[in-house]
Amino acid sequence: MGESGSGRERIGRDYVFSRKPSPALVGVEHWNPGAVEKDLKATLDACGRHGCPVELILKDISTVRYEPKRLWEWSDIARRLIGA
Repeated sequence: MGESGSGRERIGRDYVFSRKPSPALVGVEHWNPGAVEKDLKATLDACGRHGCPVELILKDISTVRYEPKRLWEWSDIARRLIGA
């Protein structure tokens, strides 16, 4: 996502930026929490710089490769990054 002309900077505080991260990050063969953190952090940092409220919605998950703990870990990463 490029910064120039992004929705985040135009939205400001008037609206909530609704981010739906790719579910592929929890469905990959080799689970990589670092990739999840990097992906979410980029959005949260950009929204923070522009004062834009953000919501994170993980949806359309077709597989977690028999490891449902990936979903809990994704949630833990997101909560840690937002300081909850």
